[in-house]
Parts: sequence; C-alpha cells; structure tokens
Amino acid sequence: MNDQIIILLFLLIGTAATLFLYIWKAKKHMEYRGDERWEAVQNKANCTANCSHYILLLLLAVVDMVTLHSHVQMTFTLNRVMTIAVLYVAFRNILELSALLYYDRRL
Repeated sequence: MNDQIIILLFLLIGTAATLFLYIWKAKKHMEYRGDERWEAVQNKANCTANCSHYILLLLLAVVDMVTLHSHVQMTFTLNRVMTIAVLYVAFRNILELSALLYYDRRL
C-alpha cells in the first residue's frame, strides 16, 4: 500500500509540473514573441531533457543485467508498465522545466 501512495505522489507532482511547463512555455512565448533568444533557450532545454533517454537506457540495461545474472524472474502488469511510462514522461517534463528555468535566467 505504501508503494501506491508513493507512486500517486509522484504522479501528482509530475502532472502539476507538466501543466506548469506548458502554461509557462506559452506565457514566455507570448512575452518574448518567439524571438531567437527564446528559441535558443528552448533548444538547449530540449537537449538537456533528451538526456533522460540515456538515463532510461542505462536503467533498463542495469535491470536486464540483474535479472540475467541473479535468475530473478520479474513480471509486470500492463497497468504498472503504463504507470512507469507516465512517470518517465513526467520526469522528462520536470527536467525540461528546470532546464528552461535555468537557461532563461542564464542566457
């Protein structure tokens, strides 16, 4: 039961961050009127957020190595896999939001 509460908490945080990301990006786009500086900030933040793909591949490789060498059999339900996928998208959006906030102040 505790793991469901933790997953729910992460889902709520990820949903709030995703909504804030899209609202904040729209506000900044209107504020900067799509100038080149804002495009550069978005490109750098997108490159930073795309690093999450490498993190995902590394985690999948580690899980694969653990299951191959320890003879542990893990089964996942489709519901759990979809929840993990939503959490991954939320993590990527949080990463993009933090990169946008950083690069907007920095550049």
